[in-house]
Amino acid sequence: MACRANAELQPQSFKLTLLSEQINKLEEDESAVHLTDCAPDAIPDATLRVEGESFYVNRQKLAVQSPYFRALFFGGGLESRKRRVEIKGVSLQHFRVLMEYIKTFNLALDRENVLGILETADFLQLERARLLCCKFLERELHLSNCLGMMAYAWQLGCSQLYSAARQVVLTHFSGIVAEEDFLSLSKESVADLLACDDLAILKDDLALEAILRWVSFDPKREEHFQELTELVRHESLSLPFMTELLIKMKSDDPRSKLICRLDECFPASWSMGRSMTRIRARETLFVLGGPHDQEQQSLYQFHPHSGRWQSCPPLQRKNLTQYSVAAVGDKVVVTGGYFRDVLWFSVDWVRIYECGNKRWVDGPALQKSRHSHCSIGLDSVLYVLGGSMDEGLVANVERLVLGSEEGWEEVSPMVRAVERAAIAALGSCLYVACGLDENGEVYGGIQRYMVKQDQWDVVSYSPFPRYDLVATELNGALYLFGGHALRFDVETDEWTVQDEECLDRKFFCGCTTVTGQIYLVSERKINKAFPNMVLMDPYIDTCIEVDDAIPCPVPLRGCVTMRMFL
Repeated sequence: MACRANAELQPQSFKLTLLSEQINKLEEDESAVHLTDCAPDAIPDATLRVEGESFYVNRQKLAVQSPYFRALFFGGGLESRKRRVEIKGVSLQHFRVLMEYIKTFNLALDRENVLGILETADFLQLERARLLCCKFLERELHLSNCLGMMAYAWQLGCSQLYSAARQVVLTHFSGIVAEEDFLSLSKESVADLLACDDLAILKDDLALEAILRWVSFDPKREEHFQELTELVRHESLSLPFMTELLIKMKSDDPRSKLICRLDECFPASWSMGRSMTRIRARETLFVLGGPHDQEQQSLYQFHPHSGRWQSCPPLQRKNLTQYSVAAVGDKVVVTGGYFRDVLWFSVDWVRIYECGNKRWVDGPALQKSRHSHCSIGLDSVLYVLGGSMDEGLVANVERLVLGSEEGWEEVSPMVRAVERAAIAALGSCLYVACGLDENGEVYGGIQRYMVKQDQWDVVSYSPFPRYDLVATELNGALYLFGGHALRFDVETDEWTVQDEECLDRKFFCGCTTVTGQIYLVSERKINKAFPNMVLMDPYIDTCIEVDDAIPCPVPLRGCVTMRMFL
């Protein structure tokens, strides 16, 4: 399910007005065949030679886009006094594409040319082109290439691409261990992965199995065996796996020698009294739902590793709908909603489910009663955004630091008041996608709230605007679902349609990311929600309906992921 769209920006038009005598001054070489179009204030005033071909360029225009050209043309060196400069060490093919990009802001990338263009852009210090290449490669990440991409990104200094590739490795470690590329990792890389709390494994059986496989591949690696086994969390090893190791110790298994070493001399970190308390992060899914006209609404927790649903204490609220659910720390928080006593009206209720105590408690009431709003947790802070009061839509945003006594605090309002919008967090920013505006019309903007600056802006517009979308973040990108499946790369403003037949023209009530995979819950058909769940994993070309259907239908905004440490 690799991305099939190229990394393209909207092209800009430039008018070219050049006097013939100015062109003649540049024609020092009759073999020159390229003329870079530029604005009237960017008339070509230099020639770049690459592999025998010449490119007419404007020095100042290139210097603005690249420190390399700034130093070349204005650094006081020998080249800064020349009008014709030969550039060595770059490919003509890729240089030509980058010169076209500088002219049109349209970078034509595909799987065959992206690596060459990235390396050329890196050499020329064209940061924007470099970023576009990296984002293209992030969209191409897959179980089969993430280890190689991680090493490549590290070598080239592409930190975001490296982080994205590493995250795929951490969340898909069980499949990664079986790849041949795993055996080519350095000892430092293997240690880095095993030591990470985000390593997505149910038991450390797999961690020890990975070490045995990596070490036994090359006898020279045996000296690292003890050091690597120190990273295994022995308290998380299963008894059946340990029994299997003891059996292999007396067999012809090529790893029996290593197992014997482990049996004779346990790592120091495994010893009683010396063992460190080490935890691994676990992500779990919570859904709140069921018919709103019942005395209570059910809360369930889903464990993705086992596929098991666990019933939790229900929410004791009848006739409450259009509320919003968020996860903050180890708490599930339900805010606002539309309530019917005799008539329907908006409420300011806040109910908090404490996972540790397995109980519901009341939270501080909202400053503004609202429904059809969105909410999200970021660190220990809960944000409630937009929606409708009984009087109409509001752009109001309020926040609550859970555990503090300060109560709700109003922050900067949204650029556009919307209801029935989608929300997701990326880094330290919140993104509110589409929704209905005060005129009841669909708003296509993606509104961004920069938490640290307490500022809002509109970063893009959806190519398929709708209301009642669901959204989530996966590996540095935003995904929106509802009629279409879309990926949005914020930094480059690139929208990519995910070509998934099982998601086409379908709508869901909830969407969340759990351990590197996207779960879409409770499909909506003709205003009715069904208890089903679809798993989408772009890194293993998977988009399937999960056999374990959710225990109850889920209303909009009734599904969240919680990060827990065990």
